[in-house]
Amino acid sequence: MLDTPTYLLIVVVGGLITLVVGQILMRSGIGFLRDVFDSEESAVSANRLLGVLFHLIALGFLALISTYRPFDVEGRVQIVITQLGGVMLLLGVLHGLSLLLLARIRSKRRNESIETAMTSQYEQQRRARQSRQQVIEGGPSSGG
Repeated sequence: MLDTPTYLLIVVVGGLITLVVGQILMRSGIGFLRDVFDSEESAVSANRLLGVLFHLIALGFLALISTYRPFDVEGRVQIVITQLGGVMLLLGVLHGLSLLLLARIRSKRRNESIETAMTSQYEQQRRARQSRQQVIEGGPSSGG
């Protein structure tokens, strides 16, 4: 069982690490999201929502791990380091999952954009061919 000062140390340090990492992700992620979304408003909104999601998951895990001792370690320092290590591992996993999700969204958006451009170009070429065909079929007027 953890004593209160050790528990509070884990919660405070883990909370600070979570908040710092979350802010870094939100500040760095907005540029990436601008590339993913067409509008600035959508990018900012998605960034906020992802930030809230990240913080809720990370802080929830911190609350759980702060009372859980997965390894039998002795000493206050060892306990704090072990549990903060778990928090940092989770933060790394969450960061990686966020990047994978955003990369998939960006890839899908780019593919849709390319598909739309190619469809538009194809339609323009088809209309131009039809116009040329109509001119050829109509031929020059023969006056006699």
